[in-house]
Amino acid sequence: MRKIRNTVSVLAASAAVLTGTATSAIATDNPNPSRAAAASCTVSGAFCATTDNGDSLVLYCGMSASTRSWSGGGYWNNRLPNNGRVKMFGSSNTVIYTTPANYGPVRGDWNPVYSLRADC
Repeated sequence: MRKIRNTVSVLAASAAVLTGTATSAIATDNPNPSRAAAASCTVSGAFCATTDNGDSLVLYCGMSASTRSWSGGGYWNNRLPNNGRVKMFGSSNTVIYTTPANYGPVRGDWNPVYSLRADC
């Protein structure tokens, strides 16, 4: 497994908890996130995501990606332009969560997420 070496400061505005749909996917604003896990998730003008296992991806408007092989926890950060949002799809290709615009970094569970699509 790869380790992410860069560190960033993460500001948490609240301890609010967002609960997903029927899959019970949970995202939380965490005031003490792992700096290593959040490090690669700072791309301006994009959506970026990481796993605790060291996987990462970056999406720009109109892009999609599979996260089917991802499991466990990780972070995402939505900085897409034009109030862009990313839809997270479950195993039956239904939307289980839509990221708010300009949101994150936030910690969540990748287990129920099979794919992502960036809509701007």
